[in-house]
Amino acid sequence: MRATALERENEITLYAVQALLGLISTDVVAVAVLVATEKVELTFWVRRRTAELGDDVEQAVFELDALFSVDHPLIEPRIHVGEPDSSALVSYGRVIYWAKPQGR
Repeated sequence: MRATALERENEITLYAVQALLGLISTDVVAVAVLVATEKVELTFWVRRRTAELGDDVEQAVFELDALFSVDHPLIEPRIHVGEPDSSALVSYGRVIYWAKPQGR
């Protein structure tokens, strides 16, 4: 990965973390950000889908887009019920949030 590509990935990852502040509910298990050339995938793993969760995901996408000053890549949110496959973490991009197991 070239230094400029890594810098871009780092910047977008930081933006994603900032965009999620205050938007992670107890139903969210994990969140990952995958930076591609023309798009950013924001993937959520959840315990269950709720209307509140859908609103939070929309708000996170809006907040993330607002943080870009020049280029605005396509931001594609994805929601999966369940937990991420820990053997495929690299394919998800950077995991920026992973909840502690419930009941501990």
